Amino acid sequence: MRRNRLAVAVSAFAVGSALLLAGCSAGGETSDDTLRVAIWGVNSDIDSIKEAAKGFEEANPDVKIKFEVGDCGPDYAACKKLIAGKNMPDVLVAGSWNYFAMVRDGVLADLTPTLDEAGVTTADFTPTVIEALETSDGDLYGLPMGYNTQSLFYNTDMFAAAGLAEPPADGSYTYDDLRDWSKKLTLDANGNNAESAEFDPENITQWGYYNRVALSSEPGYGPVLSAFGGGVLTGEERNECSIDSPESIEAFQYLQDLMWTDHSTITPQLEQEEPGYLRWVKGQVAMQQGSHEQVNIVAEQNPELNYNMAALPAGPAGNATLLQIHIWGVYAGSDKQDVASQFATYMATEGSGKQMGLIPAYQDRALGEDFALAPGEPSNVVAAQIDPASWPLTTVNVDPSNLWASVSGQDGFAPAMEDLISDRKSAEEAFGGICESKIDPIIEASQQ
Repeated sequence: MRRNRLAVAVSAFAVGSALLLAGCSAGGETSDDTLRVAIWGVNSDIDSIKEAAKGFEEANPDVKIKFEVGDCGPDYAACKKLIAGKNMPDVLVAGSWNYFAMVRDGVLADLTPTLDEAGVTTADFTPTVIEALETSDGDLYGLPMGYNTQSLFYNTDMFAAAGLAEPPADGSYTYDDLRDWSKKLTLDANGNNAESAEFDPENITQWGYYNRVALSSEPGYGPVLSAFGGGVLTGEERNECSIDSPESIEAFQYLQDLMWTDHSTITPQLEQEEPGYLRWVKGQVAMQQGSHEQVNIVAEQNPELNYNMAALPAGPAGNATLLQIHIWGVYAGSDKQDVASQFATYMATEGSGKQMGLIPAYQDRALGEDFALAPGEPSNVVAAQIDPASWPLTTVNVDPSNLWASVSGQDGFAPAMEDLISDRKSAEEAFGGICESKIDPIIEASQQ
């Protein structure tokens, strides 16, 4: 079902007129036939984008692609600086977390006409992904490069050593199961697990689980809240506060208990000493919630690690996960609109796959050699990474109402989150009544 993006559609190219006036055309010392493309990521990400673009370059020999590596795309503020300096590239890779802010400000061009000219329809893309990018009138100001899915990665050797069956690939287990496994898989220096009366929580050598809630990261706690029937901001426009609902508080308490009652999960203090995902890669953590980049990290840093993945478990409301989308966009102030739009469309369709290690969202390419059948992929990759995109409770971290920065900041729920993960307050004490006292006023102020 198409989400309602009315507020975004009405304000696009209106609110952002100042930005476009500040940088009415792409700058830089380039010739008329040079297309400037802003990209970001680690070296392998950058190489994958350049490799995917070769097909476009071969078909368009008169167009020279100039790739520019920087922060514009993941960091909207970096793009604003380039626009103000009249040095904005023609094409960029935005994130689902800042896409609608760029649409609202008129920074991104409407790609719907180019998509129509290419004979491509929205039905050619993963529904959850493309619907998350549509405005209320069905227009698209960006096209998916691909997406990440939050899944459970687990160490198969540790499960075998504990005498545990591996998690079902399709997510047909529960958060109660995950908590039980986490305690059994957490070991102290004497080999006692967290269920043992002799367990020493001050001398842990193997942790059962890692969740990025230790970093106050939405990809960490977001899927858990959804599976429990809660959330931070819900509704079609993500402008309804639900962070203090009974369901959300239950989910937050679950995560806190894993860290501080069971002592089976990486805490913020341990995270500061060494990131939990690296501890998992090194074989110090049995399970972690993460996305597909973990596959590449293992291949680079610990190829001997025996692991697999499973879809995330069910909570009281069902199975849920969170998707993050990388988005090809065209700068609305570019003087190369036509070729820039053609390039973005090519990269999201014919040239899609094998870009930044993401799951391709175009047609069925995710099931082929570009992803699921690529060398080194875990056997459960389809069930764990691709199938959950169609779950009813799956969400995308888009921000259509442009509220997230304010709501998640120090004037919003950030202090409560810090109290929770540091075990200073229970979930009820930290979040109870926070919608009325803090979040709703932020939402109301944004609508004035």
